[in-house]
Amino acid sequence: MIGRTRQGDTLIGLLVTIAIIAILAAVYFTGKGTGETKGRKDGIGRTIIGRSIAGAKDDVCRSNLGQVRAAIQIARANADDAPPADLKETRLGDSFYRCPLGKEPYVYNPETGEVKCVHLGHEKY
Repeated sequence: MIGRTRQGDTLIGLLVTIAIIAILAAVYFTGKGTGETKGRKDGIGRTIIGRSIAGAKDDVCRSNLGQVRAAIQIARANADDAPPADLKETRLGDSFYRCPLGKEPYVYNPETGEVKCVHLGHEKY
Protein backbone atom coordinates (compact mmCIF):
# COMPACT_ATOMS: atom_id res chain seq x y z
CA MET A 1 0.00 0.00 0.00
CA ILE A 2 2.99 2.32 -0.10
CA GLY A 3 2.64 4.95 -2.80
CA ARG A 4 -1.13 4.65 -3.10
CA THR A 5 -3.32 7.63 -2.28
CA ARG A 6 -7.01 7.78 -2.02
CA GLN A 7 -8.79 10.13 -4.39
CA GLY A 8 -10.74 11.69 -1.52
CA ASP A 9 -7.54 12.89 0.15
CA THR A 10 -6.55 14.83 -2.96
CA LEU A 11 -9.95 16.49 -3.21
CA ILE A 12 -9.99 17.45 0.47
CA GLY A 13 -6.48 18.90 0.21
CA LEU A 14 -7.52 20.96 -2.81
CA LEU A 15 -10.63 22.29 -1.04
CA VAL A 16 -8.64 23.23 2.07
CA THR A 17 -6.11 25.08 -0.10
CA ILE A 18 -8.86 26.99 -1.91
CA ALA A 19 -10.48 27.90 1.43
CA ILE A 20 -7.19 29.24 2.81
CA ILE A 21 -6.57 31.32 -0.32
CA ALA A 22 -10.14 32.71 -0.14
CA ILE A 23 -9.68 33.72 3.50
CA LEU A 24 -6.35 35.40 2.76
CA ALA A 25 -7.85 37.26 -0.21
CA ALA A 26 -10.77 38.46 1.92
CA VAL A 27 -8.39 39.74 4.60
CA TYR A 28 -6.23 41.45 1.98
CA PHE A 29 -9.07 43.20 0.15
CA THR A 30 -11.09 44.27 3.19
CA GLY A 31 -8.17 45.28 5.38
CA LYS A 32 -9.34 43.23 8.36
CA GLY A 33 -6.90 41.47 10.63
CA THR A 34 -4.31 44.24 10.67
CA GLY A 35 -5.48 45.90 13.85
CA GLU A 36 -6.90 49.38 14.13
CA THR A 37 -5.58 51.55 11.32
CA LYS A 38 -5.50 55.32 11.19
CA GLY A 39 -8.10 56.57 8.73
CA ARG A 40 -7.74 59.39 6.28
CA LYS A 41 -9.27 62.80 6.97
CA ASP A 42 -11.43 62.58 3.86
CA GLY A 43 -12.62 59.03 4.63
CA ILE A 44 -11.54 57.74 1.22
CA GLY A 45 -9.83 54.37 0.98
CA ARG A 46 -11.30 52.06 3.56
CA THR A 47 -9.58 48.95 2.17
CA ILE A 48 -5.90 48.32 1.61
CA ILE A 49 -6.26 48.73 -2.13
CA GLY A 50 -8.44 51.82 -1.68
CA ARG A 51 -5.83 53.42 0.58
CA SER A 52 -3.13 52.64 -1.98
CA ILE A 53 -5.14 54.24 -4.79
CA ALA A 54 -5.92 57.29 -2.64
CA GLY A 55 -2.24 57.60 -1.72
CA ALA A 56 -1.27 57.52 -5.38
CA LYS A 57 -3.81 60.24 -6.15
CA ASP A 58 -2.38 62.28 -3.25
CA ASP A 59 0.99 62.09 -4.97
CA VAL A 60 -0.57 63.16 -8.28
CA CYS A 61 -2.14 66.16 -6.53
CA ARG A 62 1.24 67.15 -5.05
CA SER A 63 2.86 66.79 -8.45
CA ASN A 64 0.13 68.81 -10.19
CA LEU A 65 0.49 71.63 -7.68
CA GLY A 66 4.25 71.62 -8.20
CA GLN A 67 3.78 71.82 -11.97
CA VAL A 68 1.26 74.66 -11.65
CA ARG A 69 3.55 76.57 -9.29
CA ALA A 70 6.48 76.13 -11.67
CA ALA A 71 4.33 77.36 -14.57
CA ILE A 72 3.32 80.41 -12.52
CA GLN A 73 7.01 81.17 -11.84
CA ILE A 74 7.77 80.90 -15.56
CA ALA A 75 4.83 83.19 -16.38
CA ARG A 76 6.08 85.69 -13.78
CA ALA A 77 9.52 85.71 -15.35
CA ASN A 78 8.00 86.43 -18.76
CA ALA A 79 5.61 89.14 -17.51
CA ASP A 80 7.85 91.37 -15.37
CA ASP A 81 7.08 89.54 -12.09
CA ALA A 82 3.29 89.74 -12.50
CA PRO A 83 1.51 86.43 -11.85
CA PRO A 84 -1.05 85.25 -14.42
CA ALA A 85 -4.61 86.51 -13.92
CA ASP A 86 -6.01 82.97 -14.27
CA LEU A 87 -4.56 79.47 -13.96
CA LYS A 88 -5.59 78.69 -17.53
CA GLU A 89 -2.96 81.17 -18.71
CA THR A 90 -0.32 78.61 -17.71
CA ARG A 91 -1.64 76.35 -20.53
CA LEU A 92 -0.99 73.11 -18.66
CA GLY A 93 -4.26 71.37 -19.44
CA ASP A 94 -7.54 70.96 -17.59
CA SER A 95 -6.39 67.96 -15.55
CA PHE A 96 -3.79 70.14 -13.80
CA TYR A 97 -6.30 72.62 -12.40
CA ARG A 98 -8.23 70.32 -10.04
CA CYS A 99 -7.50 67.73 -7.37
CA PRO A 100 -7.50 64.21 -8.85
CA LEU A 101 -8.91 62.75 -5.63
CA GLY A 102 -11.81 65.04 -4.76
CA LYS A 103 -12.17 66.79 -8.15
CA GLU A 104 -12.26 70.20 -6.43
CA PRO A 105 -10.68 73.01 -8.46
CA TYR A 106 -7.48 74.43 -7.03
CA VAL A 107 -7.79 77.82 -5.34
CA TYR A 108 -5.65 80.46 -7.01
CA ASN A 109 -4.93 83.96 -5.73
CA PRO A 110 -3.86 86.06 -8.75
CA GLU A 111 -2.58 88.88 -6.53
CA THR A 112 0.03 86.71 -4.82
CA GLY A 113 0.36 83.90 -7.35
CA GLU A 114 -0.34 81.25 -4.69
CA VAL A 115 -2.24 78.08 -5.57
CA LYS A 116 -3.49 75.44 -3.12
CA CYS A 117 -5.72 72.40 -2.89
CA VAL A 118 -8.81 72.56 -0.69
CA HIS A 119 -9.38 68.79 -0.43
CA LEU A 120 -9.37 67.44 3.15
CA GLY A 121 -5.86 66.31 4.01
CA HIS A 122 -4.24 68.33 1.22
CA GLU A 123 -4.02 71.62 3.12
CA LYS A 124 -0.23 71.42 3.45
CA TYR A 125 0.52 70.57 -0.19
